Amino acid sequence: MLKIFLAAAIIFFMQTSAQAYGIFWYDMSSDLPKWKKVVIFPLANSNDKNNWLISRDENSLLYWENKHLMERFEKKIKNLHTVRLAPGIEEKNEILVDKFSVLLNPYPTEKARAEAVFDKTGADMYLLPRFKQNRIQTDISPRTEFNVKLRSWTEEEDGPNGDRVYDEREWTEHHVIPEKEVYLHIMELEFEGYDTEANKVLLFTDARREYGVDEKHQFRSITKYIRKDFGELKSKKNKDKAGTINIGFKNINLPANIGGDEYSLKGAYFAMKFEATEKLKGVNVVTDAASDKNLDYYVTGRVDVWKMDSKWNLPSVTTSAKLISTEETKWTDSKGKEHKMKTKKYRDEITDHYAYWSFTWNVRATFYLVNAKTGQVVVSESGTEFNDKPMDAYRKILRNFYGEVNKYFKAK
Repeated sequence: MLKIFLAAAIIFFMQTSAQAYGIFWYDMSSDLPKWKKVVIFPLANSNDKNNWLISRDENSLLYWENKHLMERFEKKIKNLHTVRLAPGIEEKNEILVDKFSVLLNPYPTEKARAEAVFDKTGADMYLLPRFKQNRIQTDISPRTEFNVKLRSWTEEEDGPNGDRVYDEREWTEHHVIPEKEVYLHIMELEFEGYDTEANKVLLFTDARREYGVDEKHQFRSITKYIRKDFGELKSKKNKDKAGTINIGFKNINLPANIGGDEYSLKGAYFAMKFEATEKLKGVNVVTDAASDKNLDYYVTGRVDVWKMDSKWNLPSVTTSAKLISTEETKWTDSKGKEHKMKTKKYRDEITDHYAYWSFTWNVRATFYLVNAKTGQVVVSESGTEFNDKPMDAYRKILRNFYGEVNKYFKAK
């Protein structure tokens, strides 16, 4: 029965666990936090980048998705003016997608697109949102038979004999879960941000693999976090130097399976810097690589494992108590005082859980704090974390490492 309960708990966790970090990077040497105007292009597919996914039908899903993405930025980020290149936004009675329709033409290079964006809008940057995946995977949950132990009982409250349980019965029931199609909703979004010179200044990607949800739910969830990350960097104030010790960063070694993944490569390096600025105390964190000549210490490391494991979980059942009936009766005690008694009858009921895929990211990494003058490793920390998102697992290891770094400087 314990195994059956755990299987159900996994389904619940996979559908309701909190999602935190997507894979995010921005060019810390740019003035992105100070920029005031951003152009948001319509959605596209990663494999067909010039085929914009737009609709003028206000009741269509595409119209809603482009509108919702725009509102994430427009309503939630202060001091930022947005220009939407999807239908639905008017400026001085002009539909912006018509006013700037030339920007939706295919351009031979990103440089040409950047020049056109700046010429037409004067924006500081533009965002290209794309679906890497957006599909429903259909699997077959097989017919499965179980012999399930059930029980029934009666509970009495405030009766002549106090509270009691009686009339308990146990039996085994043969139960069949029929074959059924199950639908896994998969959505993966990518965002690329460019400045007016066509320099890539921002990357974000996030994915959802869930049962029992629709496309709107997944789109809301992912776009919430691109807006969150973008909004944080826009509102983040540069901290004054916190001490005389300068800590910088060197490269980290990453496993071969993400060697060609620009999002993961840049995201891992960015998170190493970002977590240092958030976690370290009493030191000056030097994020600008051009300023690393005067470092006292630097952080480096390696990631040995960065992979998603998938598991097909077979059907299972759980049991839970079901209230069958409630009856209230009166009785009188030996002193003539009247009481109310409740009699409740219960019976176990069976709940089916169809087969499903579960996904877990496995990240294993080691980080080092190195004395820049001597080359000596003064702090090292290794960790393995499992999470439904790779960046959550990775950042947990980083936070543990920077906790040890704080202890090192506190002890000096």
